[in-house]
Amino acid sequence: MIVSNQEVILEQEIIGGLFKDNDLLVKAKEIIKPNMFSISTHKNIYKAFTNMKEKGLVIDLINFLEYYKDKIKDLGGIRYLTEVANSSPSEANFESKLKILVENYKRHEIKNIIPILTDQEELQKLIETLENTLKNIYQSDIVEKIDICNEYEKYLGWLYEDDKETGYKSGLFALDEALGNFQKGRLITLFARSGVGKSTVAIQIASNITIQGYKVIYASGEMGENEVLGKMAASKLNIPYSRIINKKLENQEKEKISSFVTMLLNNSFHISNETNIDKLINEIKAYKLQYGLDIMFIDYVNKYTNGVAGHSLSEKIGTITSRLKDLALKENICIVLLAQCNRSADKNTGDYMSDKITEADIQDSARIEQDSDQLIALYRNKKLDDPVTRQSMFNEGKLDYGSKRADKNPYCINMIICKNRHGKRGTLAFKWDGEHSRVNVF
Repeated sequence: MIVSNQEVILEQEIIGGLFKDNDLLVKAKEIIKPNMFSISTHKNIYKAFTNMKEKGLVIDLINFLEYYKDKIKDLGGIRYLTEVANSSPSEANFESKLKILVENYKRHEIKNIIPILTDQEELQKLIETLENTLKNIYQSDIVEKIDICNEYEKYLGWLYEDDKETGYKSGLFALDEALGNFQKGRLITLFARSGVGKSTVAIQIASNITIQGYKVIYASGEMGENEVLGKMAASKLNIPYSRIINKKLENQEKEKISSFVTMLLNNSFHISNETNIDKLINEIKAYKLQYGLDIMFIDYVNKYTNGVAGHSLSEKIGTITSRLKDLALKENICIVLLAQCNRSADKNTGDYMSDKITEADIQDSARIEQDSDQLIALYRNKKLDDPVTRQSMFNEGKLDYGSKRADKNPYCINMIICKNRHGKRGTLAFKWDGEHSRVNVF
């Protein structure tokens, strides 16, 4: 096969780009496969990159040379690798380089069969050659090879693993039982009016799952790292959140918080404040390559609409939820999405808690309901946060501190499961402890 000088330079620039920015490997793995490189040395280098990344190793020239010191000759030698590492495209045109590489691969596949077709006499062999070439070209647009047998083997393996726990437990037992735990491949949406406690619930669940040793990302467009970690510490250590965030702590409490945060760090818990959805998805994939990833939380969807295509906010949110559901399936992770509820929900009336807030009350997009596997509404009577209102209702005999209805008990939060593709719907009740940013079982 004749390879032009331009193609060689292109492949060198792609390899060089990966040397300089490991995160670009996420994009590369979405578009290209090792066999698309025309130069065998470049194929081997790319395979070596993916091998290092899967083992959680940082890829740079020094680490690469050290890790593959016994195979350097097969990878082009020290001098060649050094030259390639210094030739790289900008991040802005890296993806276009990858697409050109795919086009070059397709072109070579077609050129390679021309002499074979010319010499081929038997019609059946001619057809087989054409079909095999076309299959290679079609599969070049599919990063993962289609393997039907493997699909069934994976399912049967899952089916017979009776002793293996499935999903991640939130620590809120009634919720875990209703959902069948937090499972990979699912998009689970929590929605509520502002100030009800959706972030508090999500952060507590994220903390509990991290403590169990799973890999967790918490993406927030509203709170910084100090606030997220502060809420986690308040919930776990029984320290009022206001004292943590205002730094009115005893030394002993600081030491407890320090130990708790160190534990989160050791479990690779990650907080992201990236609100560009494209960059966030790349960040998620990069984290997963390096650490593995089990579950992530996004707080909340409306904060991620900037730069998303669509004529209306509803269309933009629909695009985001569709991408997140696709991400959950392809990356085999659980995604918990937070969403706002319309103000009109405050006017809802009815004898049942499920009348207080429904899936129709989700703000700005019906697509959230459509794309979500499970949909959970959170309800608290926020009016009871006001001491004057609370006292007035108490005097009128309208409060019941033992009730599991949030409209009657200021220390209760209801979770209404509005949609559940994998179980029953219904209303759950938990104790609300706003002072410690925590939800407890009754």
